Amino acid sequence: MTNETIVEQLYREFQGKMLFSRIELFDFFRRTNPDWKDTTFRWKIHDLKRRQIIRPVSREFFTLLCKPEFIPNISEQERKIFSKVKKQFPTLKSCIWSTQIVNEFMLHVPARFIILLQIEKEALEPVYDFLKEQKYKHLFVQPEEKEIERYVYENDSTIVLQSLITKSPVIKTDTLTTVMLEKLLVDLLSDKKLFASFQGNELIHIVNTAYNRYSMDFTRLFHYAGRRKKEIELIELLKKTDVPKNIFL
Repeated sequence: MTNETIVEQLYREFQGKMLFSRIELFDFFRRTNPDWKDTTFRWKIHDLKRRQIIRPVSREFFTLLCKPEFIPNISEQERKIFSKVKKQFPTLKSCIWSTQIVNEFMLHVPARFIILLQIEKEALEPVYDFLKEQKYKHLFVQPEEKEIERYVYENDSTIVLQSLITKSPVIKTDTLTTVMLEKLLVDLLSDKKLFASFQGNELIHIVNTAYNRYSMDFTRLFHYAGRRKKEIELIELLKKTDVPKNIFL
């Protein structure tokens, strides 16, 4: 049976179904190709993923829906900050983004936004000093609750320096590194004081909009939540959203 025939049958079998499991996919292959060995099944799944005919949403579930990847809109200001820091600290692992990228997912958009520059913990103070020398005025290093309440959101040009969690889901380009959708959502969930405007029903709406609009890798999502020790909180949040429960329960 040709690849084209397999794909046609696959679409007939699963089209209109939001998710299907690895077991359902194997059953489909066994019915249509009873002579295949298990190794052939596994190779075929790998090939379908490579050709972007199916997309994994977790270790056990796939989808035919071709949702786009989330690509954050990075401002010129953020690009300049990242470029300066990278030039001064060329080997430093870093990631930059702004709370403004969350606006498209929200019901109630905050009046002000902040820029997050997440870097290796040991570099927090040197990078802070360097940016001060570069005449950036509104800088905070991992601010505490009182600083957040009184100062952080007073200006649109505020830059918050945070530790970058190892193995964070990031997008790397030739010029900068920024967040993947999975990192964005877990960071909002994790830093409740800093992201107070994004909690409660607003966070549920953010997750729903993000899930319905963009592709989301739940293996990546839970792996990063695990690194931040937020798996239980993440599950409780997802229970309140449109995300199918069989993905995470």
